[in-house]
Amino acid sequence: MLLTPKHQTLLKAFLQHLDPQQLGPDAQAAFAAGDQAGMIAAAAAYYRQKPDWGISHFSSSAPYDPTTAQRARQNILRVVNIDWAFPGEHIDFLFNPTTVHGPVNHEWLWQMNRHTFWQDMARAYAQTGDETYAAAFQTQLLDWIDQTGVPVGEVKPHPGIPAFWMASWNAPGSAWRTIECGLRLMYAWPTAFAAFRMSPSVADETLLMMIASMHEQALHLLAHPAGQNWLMMESCGMYTFASLFPEVKDAAQLRDTAAERLSRELEAQLLPDGMQNELSPDYHMVVFNCAANLYDVAQHFGRQDALPENYRPLLKAAADAAVALSTPGLTQPRTNDCYTIFTHRMTDQAARFFPEEPSYAFVNSSRQAGSPPAGETASRFLPYAGLCAMRTDWGPDAAYLCFDVGPLGKAHIHQDMLNIHVYKGAQELIFDDGGGQYEISPARTYGLSAADHNTVLVDDLPQNRSEPKALDAPADAHWRSSARFDYAQGVYTGGFGPDQAPLARHRRQVRFCKPGFFVVRDDLETVDGKPHDYELLFHLDTCVVHPLPETPGAFLSDFGKEYEVCLLPLTLEDAAPETATAVSGQTEPCYRGWFVGRNAENLHPATTIGRKVCQQQRHTFVTLLFPLRHGAALPEVTRLSRDCFRIAFDGRIDEIDLAHLDQDA
Repeated sequence: MLLTPKHQTLLKAFLQHLDPQQLGPDAQAAFAAGDQAGMIAAAAAYYRQKPDWGISHFSSSAPYDPTTAQRARQNILRVVNIDWAFPGEHIDFLFNPTTVHGPVNHEWLWQMNRHTFWQDMARAYAQTGDETYAAAFQTQLLDWIDQTGVPVGEVKPHPGIPAFWMASWNAPGSAWRTIECGLRLMYAWPTAFAAFRMSPSVADETLLMMIASMHEQALHLLAHPAGQNWLMMESCGMYTFASLFPEVKDAAQLRDTAAERLSRELEAQLLPDGMQNELSPDYHMVVFNCAANLYDVAQHFGRQDALPENYRPLLKAAADAAVALSTPGLTQPRTNDCYTIFTHRMTDQAARFFPEEPSYAFVNSSRQAGSPPAGETASRFLPYAGLCAMRTDWGPDAAYLCFDVGPLGKAHIHQDMLNIHVYKGAQELIFDDGGGQYEISPARTYGLSAADHNTVLVDDLPQNRSEPKALDAPADAHWRSSARFDYAQGVYTGGFGPDQAPLARHRRQVRFCKPGFFVVRDDLETVDGKPHDYELLFHLDTCVVHPLPETPGAFLSDFGKEYEVCLLPLTLEDAAPETATAVSGQTEPCYRGWFVGRNAENLHPATTIGRKVCQQQRHTFVTLLFPLRHGAALPEVTRLSRDCFRIAFDGRIDEIDLAHLDQDA
């Protein structure tokens, strides 16, 4: 193994940060004599013989993806759904293929440098004994250390932008963005160290340089704290490193600072209803798991009592919020930037800390153990997040609708107030796609906008607001939930289009007529005194929808799966005529009819159903949404009076009064 000058400098400097008193008599003698070769041999021997930490996050026996491990061994990586094979024997850790082939996505380089593939390589090595994994890992680690290093740069303040985003080390092309440093120390690097320290293919010098680099990363995080969910990952990474490697002289300082930062942020970021303030289940999960991982490590080393008294209650509140929002498939609704998150990714850990809570076992066992959350109904409202989860029951075949009446969120925001999305069982019938990859592209711009959500356009312009990002008091959603129906409403009074023009007021009411269908009423009224075009949008993840000729504007999906959705408009007397469209895969003059996916999903054509009226002072759209089995009979609707209708559906008769959706019929 050939060490570069950079390797040698790192190794020599790190030896001075180790406490020889903790490394045993051989190390003490070598350090006292200034024998560098002896120090390296003794310290490496100590770490090779040190008992396993016994923390589940870093277990070498955990399941892994053999394909990822085998490809990574050959320098073939898949990041944000994009594959890249590095030619030759080395990975260029500062190369981003999207800057060559487009669309540009700076996350490719950043997320490659989280080194999650090392977890798969480490577990493959531990479970197969194949030394080619260890040899490939050593090459990749030494290349990474040689190609990158502690960044030297500056922060260039910019009005309205958090300072940490303006730091040069967090800029595109940096392998030392602080979020990556935190994640490396939380997961991949300790997992790789635990497995590869046993390999004869990994030299003593490599082993110690790995600890040295982790120490440098922890010091970088100590000096440059960020904010929001970043700070949670950074702090958990610092705490993890300092707990696993107490032989480093400043471990206690790193650990105590990390615990203080994360505890403070956990309290600041969780809303009174338990939801994280970015209002994305993705980042809610990130924050919960960072806090849970730190607690797990603290508990393992007997330090949990040093954490604040409210630490455990906050963890439980966050896990309970995730359960409250769960879809019938036990996933999370995709609000703000999000991909499909399985609720058990939070309740798995929560169940270890709170084994007495039956709802965690209920989720983790896919309903085979435990019991659902207690309550008069299965529906839930998180008033500070402004998220209403309407559901039939906690069974796997429930109908479910998520209704957003809340603020933007602190980060990762979408322009999506009053958005809804609908599930039947595990199948999503009307989608919120979560906004796609973090790339620079028209698709990403579309994914963030109200045009890619189930709400309205005014004069072809999507809603656009800057505030509020959080609520000081519960949202006034007029929430009601009973055995017969759920009801909520919200009002959008913000602007439209890039200029945030105050054009119209949008009030949406949603009533769930249990157990079968949803009533969505949208009232639009001009606020500038001028008539406007109003268009209502719904998004379905299929390119096959069938218009129902007997009811203008009605459509039936054709997913070819277990369930379909029927969208049936009700027309109020004297209302302006509506024009209906169904568009798939359109890019000009604007994007329409796309599912903008992330992680397991790629961008692909879908269908946007629109209903539009032109040049009106005010207009009311009423839409009945019926989840039904593929091939089942369609609903029958009879007008009883101006506002009252009889609905025959799935063997039941319901009467609804559009003027009093919040009341019993």
